[in-house]
Amino acid sequence: MCHTGNSGSYRGSRSRLVLLLSQCAVTVAVWLLFAAPLLVTGCSSIPADSGGLGQPSGLEKIRHVIVIYQENWSFDGLYGKFPGAEGLANAGERVTQMKKEGTPYTTLPQPLDTSKTPPAPDARFPPDLPAAPYDAARYVPPDRKTGDIVNRAFQERRQINGGRMDGFVAWSENGGLAMSYYDATDLPVGRLAQQYTLADHFFHSAFDGSLFNHFWLICACTPVWPSAPANLRIQLDAQGDVVRHGSVTPDGYVVHTVYPANPPYPATIRDPSQLMPLLTMPTIG
Repeated sequence: MCHTGNSGSYRGSRSRLVLLLSQCAVTVAVWLLFAAPLLVTGCSSIPADSGGLGQPSGLEKIRHVIVIYQENWSFDGLYGKFPGAEGLANAGERVTQMKKEGTPYTTLPQPLDTSKTPPAPDARFPPDLPAAPYDAARYVPPDRKTGDIVNRAFQERRQINGGRMDGFVAWSENGGLAMSYYDATDLPVGRLAQQYTLADHFFHSAFDGSLFNHFWLICACTPVWPSAPANLRIQLDAQGDVVRHGSVTPDGYVVHTVYPANPPYPATIRDPSQLMPLLTMPTIG
């Protein structure tokens, strides 16, 4: 899948959790914010020195837990039409999207092609889409790229809006794409979900993107960088809205992509002050 947009969908706080249950192993696939290959494992044979205990039962059957991040997708962005799932048909009034001044959208802004500088309207999409979920495959096949979409902590707070879920169009840099979805039921990930179990009430751990949720997966903690340089810090106005994007909150919490002092990191980073110092925290390991 090349679509890069739906973490900012109107139900974008909900991520994908796929439980892959087999007779001999349990494989857990967590679809959050970073793409990774899917590995499904089978039974491990019982060692010869097992003392004749036979095949394991119950939770003893678990051999592997495999975590898969898939970047920038809400649950409904892929599984909103999945048979039996609590998806688009259950969204109710949360479908309604409000403008910043408090009136509802009747049509969506035209999605943008963010591969251009500056981003420009994507001519593959009509300029007057109804303000409701729509099947992006009608305009862009699932194996083609759409524009990108914002996935940042303070914008996500505005998008979720205290649980109203009505700010994903207004508080996005590509609002017309926020209501799009692909029906993955017959795509490879959907066929996998049909074969095993799809958990449709799983939520991601932290606002923002991949790095922040990596930390919460591994240690249920937020990285801190009190001495982060000013150019990496998020700037907010008096209302708490973002004036300048960054990776570190004003009070020193790392919520967006940075790179650690240990390599590998991009060769373009030559100033060591731009690299986060190493941290020591308890982890699941």
